[in-house]
Amino acid sequence: MKNLLFICGPNGIGKTTICKEIMRKLPNSAYVDSDPCRLMNPFILDDETIPTIAKNISDLIINYIDCPVIETVIFSYGFHGKRREVFEIIMKVVSKRDFNFIPFLLTCSEEENIKRMDMDNRSPERKQRAIKESRKAFDDIPYPEIDITDFSASEAAENIINKAGLSI
Repeated sequence: MKNLLFICGPNGIGKTTICKEIMRKLPNSAYVDSDPCRLMNPFILDDETIPTIAKNISDLIINYIDCPVIETVIFSYGFHGKRREVFEIIMKVVSKRDFNFIPFLLTCSEEENIKRMDMDNRSPERKQRAIKESRKAFDDIPYPEIDITDFSASEAAENIINKAGLSI
């Protein structure tokens, strides 16, 4: 059975970097990055755009699940604001397929979160929003947590792969 490895966590924690590292280490895997699925000018997340964004992401996930070569689909997402609504639509659509859902919530100290956002050259507004809003968005998420404060991207990827029971 295929695997959907879901990685969530606050903005700027390193989800994209870690997921790319997981994909590099894990044979027969594909990474669905939501960012290209919602590129618009201007970016608007509302009742009119949410269905399109959710369809873009869910279609990619389904396409990889249906691909005979792919064993694990890696998907990362953040839940702040209306993005949780997008995620719920995605999961409703993709749940029509058979797969093992393997979720993890990444956490780190606030200081490390800021340090990582600084290294990514995030604007002060984005950093403030991440600390103020996105870190709180995961308080009620029941997924297994992995504190990556002291992990490099490679170490975090290996930890996730091992905890997920996936073979390198």
